[in-house]
Amino acid sequence: MKRYFAQLLAASLFLILLSACSAGKETIKYEGEPGMQATVKVMTNATEEYYMQEYGDLFKVKYPNIELQLVKYDPTDPETAIKENNPDVFILSLDEYREFIQDGRLYDLDILFANEAFKLEGVHPYIVDYLRKLGNGKLFGVLPGFSSKAIYYNKDLFDKYGVPYPQDQMTWDELFQLAARFPAEEGVYGLYLENFSALADNLAISEHLSEINMKDREVTLNTEAFRDVFERTLDAYASKAVTLPDIDRFEVYDPFISGSSAMTVDYNYYMNNKINWAREEQGSKFHLNWDLATAPTDEASRDTSPYFVVGGIYSINAGAEQKQAAWEFIKFINGEELAKSKSRRPNFSLFTRTDYIYNPEGKRVEAFYKLKPDVTSSGNVNYDLLPLGTYTNLRGIINSELKAVAAGAKTLDEALASMQERGQRLLDRK
Repeated sequence: MKRYFAQLLAASLFLILLSACSAGKETIKYEGEPGMQATVKVMTNATEEYYMQEYGDLFKVKYPNIELQLVKYDPTDPETAIKENNPDVFILSLDEYREFIQDGRLYDLDILFANEAFKLEGVHPYIVDYLRKLGNGKLFGVLPGFSSKAIYYNKDLFDKYGVPYPQDQMTWDELFQLAARFPAEEGVYGLYLENFSALADNLAISEHLSEINMKDREVTLNTEAFRDVFERTLDAYASKAVTLPDIDRFEVYDPFISGSSAMTVDYNYYMNNKINWAREEQGSKFHLNWDLATAPTDEASRDTSPYFVVGGIYSINAGAEQKQAAWEFIKFINGEELAKSKSRRPNFSLFTRTDYIYNPEGKRVEAFYKLKPDVTSSGNVNYDLLPLGTYTNLRGIINSELKAVAAGAKTLDEALASMQERGQRLLDRK
């Protein structure tokens, strides 16, 4: 990476000038002076200790004369922090990124990142595309990491029962059909998810459904669309294609890890939180021959996935006082040097510079980024704007009602009405 940054320094002989804000007089150089002095104010939700340890201290080594000042803010009221501090850099959620673009708060980075001396080659092209589409063709932010889902499968169980491995771009219904080929009567299930709510949630996201109408603050569970999702969930359970044991999500030894389920669908951090944890705890006694296929897709769009989690988007405030220093900081956070240094250990998220994803076992990690992020996905609800605990409690309601239907204690109609009523009461809390 030293060689890469040497090339960047050599390229600094060629200064790329950008027209800046509304005044039209301001310019940003491609590469700033190494000795430049500035204080960059960064608006973030991260604690100072964590952020400095993960990023700030490393940036300080490269730019000892640029101070970082973290600006904490309330996600329900970012306006106060912006007015009081005028941050130079925003670290935004996806919803905030959309909103700030609409409000004209963000500086256009497209010309800077198109510069041949700092190409986005090696950065997940679908992520860049995704952010640019949200900006109506302009790039207002970049991010160093993302998360997405994939199918985890136990190769030994597939081999033992003569079942073909899951393929990329399968639909949920195809996955259920594959899972049904395993002998549940022998205690071996084809697919594991933690509970009824987890499976229903996955299906709802794939159908672009939102359980809450944020505009009207109304629960939308008692609808035909969700009825279909819940019927498919119950059918998959009744066919024994899937096991839904209702265990704690943080339980390491779930059916997939323990070898009683051939597949599960989860995010990339399942590798660290479950598989690597079990391996470290059991050592040579741990035997799980696993690999990955892309997450289940919708029949109409097999090349896209709604299971991308995009957050921590770095943008420059259009009204920033230290745009040049902010640009240096954003380049560093999204550069090869930092990605390479962090790729030597497991990480919670995947690097957008996909050459540096931690993969010591040589698994098919491309399954996490082979599909395009679904830019049309409407299934996300910003739970930060709702009463505390709404996300967890609403899923608890869905799970308990579907369990009651599966046990024959309720009809689906009764469960839907109860979900709607209980969920709305939850949402109406003050």
